[in-house]
Amino acid sequence: MIDPQSLTSLGMNAYEAAAYTVLLSRPELAPADVANRANIPRQRVYDVLGSLVSKGLCLARDTIPKTFSAIDPRIALNLMAQERVAVLERQQQETQALASRLAEELAPVFASGRGQNDPLAYVEVLSGPVRIAHRALALAEAAKKSVNSCIKPPMILSKDQNWKFMNAPLGRGLKYRALYDALAIEDAELRGWMKQFHDWGLDIRVVPELPLKMQAFDDEVVLVSMQDPAGGQPSFTAVAIHNRGVVAMLNLAFEHLWENARPFKG
Repeated sequence: MIDPQSLTSLGMNAYEAAAYTVLLSRPELAPADVANRANIPRQRVYDVLGSLVSKGLCLARDTIPKTFSAIDPRIALNLMAQERVAVLERQQQETQALASRLAEELAPVFASGRGQNDPLAYVEVLSGPVRIAHRALALAEAAKKSVNSCIKPPMILSKDQNWKFMNAPLGRGLKYRALYDALAIEDAELRGWMKQFHDWGLDIRVVPELPLKMQAFDDEVVLVSMQDPAGGQPSFTAVAIHNRGVVAMLNLAFEHLWENARPFKG
């Protein structure tokens, strides 16, 4: 028998989940029977059943006494999941809109605070794969001319994130070059990604070894990702540097590696 608590992730409370599970096992039940079988206080059971009806999980029958029957979970739970996804998507959009609005309102305050020379004003320190992934994608989407990328295992971005990261510049026809560490060739999944990206227009070359992960966007900003040297699960800290001199120096290093790298043949 399914644990009623597993249904709470769809938006039911504990009493609703218990009542719905009990109703599934009988053609119909009276409220008193639901209360007894689901261990719901008698004074609460009508509210619980009414909530299940409003959520499309059961039907009320005008018998004497009144009875309730469950709706097929293949229908009811799918509809409930779709409604929950719609709510989460709306909340995500509202959160993003709020963040964008507040960022615009707070930008002048931040700019005014940069009146004095601050050596850290050009540096963003990012920790954790989620923050790094979101910042990397934003930089890729903002690039206007070119992206130079140094890629080596282990990967920070997921498959979907990698595809978005590559698609953002390639879809706009930017000059996009990527140097891969030779270890990438040995990874069957990563090699498959490389072939797909190459088919999309990514210019790929392979070198025996890369010292670090790096992405240079135009001549404006570079994102350097550094792996924690400690053992265990790989963790990364990334630094985004908004300084044309640093970007130029790292692009010179990229060009040197590029000239001595071998083309990827897919």
